[in-house]
Amino acid sequence: MKKGCPYGTHRVISPKGVLPQPADVIDNTMEIYDNEVLIDVKTLNIDSASFTEIVRRACDGKKPADIEGDEAEMNKVKETMMSIVAKAGKHKNPWTGSGGMLLGTVKEIGPAYVGDLKVGDKIATLVSLSLTPLVIEEIHEMRPTIDQVDITGQAILFQSGIYAKLPDDMPEGLALSALDVAGAPAQAAKLTKPGDTVLVIGGGMAGVLTASRLHRQGVDVVLVGRREEIEACLQTEGCTNM
Repeated sequence: MKKGCPYGTHRVISPKGVLPQPADVIDNTMEIYDNEVLIDVKTLNIDSASFTEIVRRACDGKKPADIEGDEAEMNKVKETMMSIVAKAGKHKNPWTGSGGMLLGTVKEIGPAYVGDLKVGDKIATLVSLSLTPLVIEEIHEMRPTIDQVDITGQAILFQSGIYAKLPDDMPEGLALSALDVAGAPAQAAKLTKPGDTVLVIGGGMAGVLTASRLHRQGVDVVLVGRREEIEACLQTEGCTNM
């Protein structure tokens, strides 16, 4: 079995000398190196900006909500996604540069991999799809309004890649959505202290969770977003009277 770099540089095809994320093309052969983990992928949680742009370009300027239930339009999005992965070896949006994350089951673990994973574990990767070797065999179902896509496919987790084992007491789709932005509130809390004033731009899931976390910490939060997003945040525990 071939030896791999912890950061996945052994998978980079072009340009040489860069990490997998900024690379244009990576090797998505699903024969693992000695320190990699092979995952049977169930769901892709596409970055919201990425999915919105894919839909816009594939469907003549439409938004994700506009294609809900429209099989013909969703097929255009599927074709675009398949094309991205076929060209790049990963799902890195060529227009936004962003990816997303995935949910799947551990299928194989390299003998040199160091970690607590075992075959059969259900995990969500906490590294971007923009650096994750991926193969999509088939796209089964698409949920445009929450940017989630169910597939048959496989992916590679590098030794340096972080992940979360899925909780048993939470629906998979909800867990995937929450874990997708899990790092934002924690990082914001780490960088601030009570009495600071923080501007949070965007009232989506990441914005609401970050605002709530900072408010509980005693930080003055200014949230900029759509009216409905701000109203939703004010109804969230920890955001009341923000």
